[in-house]
Amino acid sequence: MSALLYNRRMAPTLTPDDLLTHARQRIDQGDLRAADNYVAMVLEKYPDRADAWALATVIALRAGNRAECERRLVRSLALDPSQPTALSVRAELRIARQDWQGAEIDYQAALNRQPDDASLFSNLASCQFHSGRFAEAIENYRRATALAPSRAEYWNNLGVLLHECHHYADAQTAYRQALSLNPQLSLAHNNLASLLQLSRQLADAERHFREAIRIAPDYAVAWKNLAALYQQQGHWPAARDAYRQAISHRADYAEALAGLIYVCQQLADWSNIDTDFAALDTALAHDPHARFAPLTYLAMCDDPAAQRTVATRWANGFAGQSLARRPGTQKDRIRLGYVGGDFFSHATSWLTAGLFRNHDRSRFEVYGYDYGPDDVSDIRSQVIAGFDHFERIGGRSPQAMAEQILADGIDILIDLKGWTRDNHADLMAWRPSPIQVHYLAYPGTLGAPWCDYLIADATVAPAGADAHFSEALVRLSGCYQINDNTRELPIAPARATLGLPEEAIVFVCFNQHFKITPAVFQRWMSLLKAVPGSVLWLLAGHVDSQATLRQHAVQLGVEPHRLHFAPPVSQREHLARLACADLALDTLPYNSHTTASDALWAGVPLITCMGQSFAARVGASCLRAVGLEELVTESLDHYLDLARSLARDRERLKRLRQHLVDGRAQFPLFDTARSVKALEAAYLQMWQRHLDGIAPAAIEITS
Repeated sequence: MSALLYNRRMAPTLTPDDLLTHARQRIDQGDLRAADNYVAMVLEKYPDRADAWALATVIALRAGNRAECERRLVRSLALDPSQPTALSVRAELRIARQDWQGAEIDYQAALNRQPDDASLFSNLASCQFHSGRFAEAIENYRRATALAPSRAEYWNNLGVLLHECHHYADAQTAYRQALSLNPQLSLAHNNLASLLQLSRQLADAERHFREAIRIAPDYAVAWKNLAALYQQQGHWPAARDAYRQAISHRADYAEALAGLIYVCQQLADWSNIDTDFAALDTALAHDPHARFAPLTYLAMCDDPAAQRTVATRWANGFAGQSLARRPGTQKDRIRLGYVGGDFFSHATSWLTAGLFRNHDRSRFEVYGYDYGPDDVSDIRSQVIAGFDHFERIGGRSPQAMAEQILADGIDILIDLKGWTRDNHADLMAWRPSPIQVHYLAYPGTLGAPWCDYLIADATVAPAGADAHFSEALVRLSGCYQINDNTRELPIAPARATLGLPEEAIVFVCFNQHFKITPAVFQRWMSLLKAVPGSVLWLLAGHVDSQATLRQHAVQLGVEPHRLHFAPPVSQREHLARLACADLALDTLPYNSHTTASDALWAGVPLITCMGQSFAARVGASCLRAVGLEELVTESLDHYLDLARSLARDRERLKRLRQHLVDGRAQFPLFDTARSVKALEAAYLQMWQRHLDGIAPAAIEITS
């Protein structure tokens, strides 16, 4: 639509205002040609009517003719710089360029002329939401609902913002009000379901996701959310089917593609894995805003540059404004704050209990901030006892969590979750602490501008790797991973009680199934064929994945009974049974982490294949810290050759086991006090740089 259209046979008796009213009606009906005809009739006689030119901009915008829209916009605003419709159109154009501030200015100006226009308040609130000014946005959405209380979409939008700000009760009220006004509003069903999922009302959440899909069968987001709900409950086959439905309606949906790949990896369903990987890569390349939770990507891709891109896109989705900054001052004791959600019977707690307990209280005061569950376990009690102060902050908004940390005067905040499941790493976006550190749970960069340092070592982050991290790297000597050397080592049970053969070689990999790739599994099956009578001992996983892995084994020429699956047990029983294995096998590109140090602590040698990314080098780091670099390989073929050689040389296996048992008390990997001192040395350097006004930079700890 490059020019105004005009039909001279239109009724000449209509007033200009009547003609513009007809034009607006035609716009609402989608008949842009007729709307343009009505506007043309007005402008032929009244070429200086700014409101007619403004309506002409709307028509051009709806028709997708950006150039014509902007030409008409210039004319309208030249005639009347505060014309509300023209200002709203200019705001839309600015939003398309993500100029939220400019759009907000236009909506504010339009409101000066039309102070009772609910749509303007709604649009203004949307701009403020995207600018991170949530309190103002909530207030303006409330004004929109007050002016137009029967508009269900305004109530839904208010609910979204309240939901985002963790005002869950008010958000649920808003969603339910939207649905009372329009029970067919699929958006509100989806959003209410997401809120119910947060509060663990999973049956009701599923019902509302299903209702959203019934109303809008091609609603890809609702299909993806339903899949994530099934995934949360470990209903992997149902999750896989729902993800595929999402992708069938939106082929380039990166978040659904990543979810599908992860679920298929959990199920060992590799039938379409290459096609799905290719589709995900295409989605990432074609859409600069495509994003998904980075953790799953670590098992898909060994390219640290690509991992940083994925992490950065994810981090960019979290808005925060810096709280009041505190100047650094010299002090006798630095306040450390460890924040996370895994202070229960979880791998992070098993690793870190000794860290909190062993901090030098003459130099550090240690706070713990917990937003996870309380399982009333012994390890949780040990962890809590290791802190000087322990605060439960779950259920609060990220801003409220950050405000608590700020009020406590924390000098160095250490996030122990990163982008792992159920995290609140985004609370650091509020900058509650002068120095912010990422450590341990997530093996890679957060890609976030609000994290200053990442704790690593020279193996997981070798020289030249700094460009793949948004944080300044702290390289500890030895291994970055801390372990608690006070953990007991129970006596191993008889193999027969575990269903394992007494005399055969037992290979073990207790990693989650999503870390098992077809390439690694093929080597494992070659290994079993090369070592008669040997078995592979895996975690149980989902019943479908067990069956599928056995099918893969048969297809590769291995009897299915040679795969054994270990059920979940307590940490004490887990360490005890580990000692029944002869040789641990690592995965790639996502190595064993706590699983690696557990095996080595139990005296079981581990063979790893070292890749390029942090996650693919942890096994090597652990092995070097117990003096077994000879078990580090750099190709899967070498990995297979070494495993085959060791399995055929029981004397060498015995020597390796004895090496681990004899050196357990001296190895850097298990020297808790040494690891704590290295971390403290890093914290002291960070703090001194802050006092000196020097930006974060790489730190090397050599002792």
